Amino acid sequence: MDAGIADTLNRHVVQLITRQLDAVDAELGYSLIAPWHRSPIADTLMGDGPADNADRAWFVGHLAARTPGIDFDGQPADCDWDNLFSHFRAEITARRDPQTPSVREADSGRDSVGSR
Repeated sequence: MDAGIADTLNRHVVQLITRQLDAVDAELGYSLIAPWHRSPIADTLMGDGPADNADRAWFVGHLAARTPGIDFDGQPADCDWDNLFSHFRAEITARRDPQTPSVREADSGRDSVGSR
């Protein structure tokens, strides 16, 4: 698979999962707990803490299975876990620091297949 297409597919999966997590936060509110992007969920996806890549992969599969619009077969596009997790890090960083341009803004210079 072309690397640009794989990147686009992985980014799309991450955007759907993070939007779902945002929607859960909005629906349930987080007055008693932190929003998802400041919780152990985000720490796990960022690679912080004791979870290894296998744990993180299982967690992504769990989230993807519960996210509408994703047909996740247990592997990211092109089996590139580093690429998938880089998109999670970018989405979480953008939510944690409002001064960081969002991933969608940063990618506005790309065409539809993810070329640079």
